[in-house]
Amino acid sequence: MPFQLNPNIPLYYQIKQDLLRKIEGGTYEVGEQLPSEHQLMELYGVSRPTVRQAIVELVQEGILVRGRGKGTFVSQPLITSNAQVFTTFADIMQATGVHQEAKLIETKRIKACEKIAEELKLSPGEEVYEIIRLRIGNKEPLVIRTTQISSKLCPGLIEEDLETNTLYAILQEKYGITPAGAVQSFQAVKASEFEANLLNIEIGEPLMLWKGIVYTQDKTPIERVKALYRGDRFSFTIRQGRDFEAVSGNDNMGVGILGDLG
Repeated sequence: MPFQLNPNIPLYYQIKQDLLRKIEGGTYEVGEQLPSEHQLMELYGVSRPTVRQAIVELVQEGILVRGRGKGTFVSQPLITSNAQVFTTFADIMQATGVHQEAKLIETKRIKACEKIAEELKLSPGEEVYEIIRLRIGNKEPLVIRTTQISSKLCPGLIEEDLETNTLYAILQEKYGITPAGAVQSFQAVKASEFEANLLNIEIGEPLMLWKGIVYTQDKTPIERVKALYRGDRFSFTIRQGRDFEAVSGNDNMGVGILGDLG
């Protein structure tokens, strides 16, 4: 018998709330696959677009996750991070008890355009290393991290083992460079085909894009960073208000710190 719906309340919203209650009540447990869209259509006596809207909103809220070609599953608890604290991906994973690793996607040498040169305080045309890595937690792809860093600052960096060792461990141990802060910005974006393939999600799924420059204590720029976080797996906290003043200094150093440094 179809689920009884109230005609005075949007149908998709009632289905969404019923699924949420079942997830919170343990009917559907973490990691468990939900019934197919067709099965949910029969259960609730509604059309596919109505079921799909309910599922899409739960995915966007991080309650459900879609596996490409596999169905829809109850998501793992969100990984939370304080966006105002200078930390690393490895630190976040360790704090949440998640085993972390990295997969090297690409390394190459590029010439600094005017924008890159300005942000890294280089001359246009100087050589820059570009490194793209996939950050993984408990075997699950979570973040795509692209870094651009002067080859003059870190000669031979792309010859190092960037999968076993964290970038910042290499910078500190081999080059004597210690990252101390960053100026960052973030925005919501949709996953491209390339990004979706790496993160094992559907094209167009929400991602959180972090961009910025990482500095040493004396505000010498070290690297230019772009990190794409899966929107269904991460939640970032920013404190605001008189009782929660963010640490800041000249040029807003320390504000909006990226949660995937290194």
